[in-house]
Amino acid sequence: MSEFPSDSYNLVIMRNKNALHLSLFIAGTFTVAVLLLPRIAQAQAISKTSTAGSYSVTLKVLPAESFRGPKAEMVRDGGAEPDYLNGAVRPNRHLVVFVKNDGDPVEDARVSISYRQLSSKTNEWKSLPVVRMHVAGKGLTTTHYGNNVELPTGNYEVRVTVDGKGPATLRFSLPS
Repeated sequence: MSEFPSDSYNLVIMRNKNALHLSLFIAGTFTVAVLLLPRIAQAQAISKTSTAGSYSVTLKVLPAESFRGPKAEMVRDGGAEPDYLNGAVRPNRHLVVFVKNDGDPVEDARVSISYRQLSSKTNEWKSLPVVRMHVAGKGLTTTHYGNNVELPTGNYEVRVTVDGKGPATLRFSLPS
């Protein structure tokens, strides 16, 4: 005869299985949190919309994006050369504008973008070399303009002109 009655033995086995499942769940949750939370925090997108003449201009500030290799996120369609992730400058942001006319994406605009950090001592305006690009695999309806850039924590002002119209002026903050 066994030490445990059958019901008691089954209860102990079920408790051990539940404890193991709970331990695995906690370990998995911790691993996901450690690996993904920094990426999620960095990935918080900023989006602001204004107008330049009759154009709607939506500014997006995203994590820097790749233009090279089999996993490239962006395809360059013209304009300046992109600041590459592995280049001399180590960009941390993708500062871009989506331009629309009557709700339709504009695929061939002349766009200029300048920006300044308001919290710096100089408040110096910098001109962003503008790349015309689209999302890899998504086609020209995703056309947008801008570049990868290094932006430290702070408050910023951006001016955008489209085909000589504007400027659209947008402000945003990058938290630490």
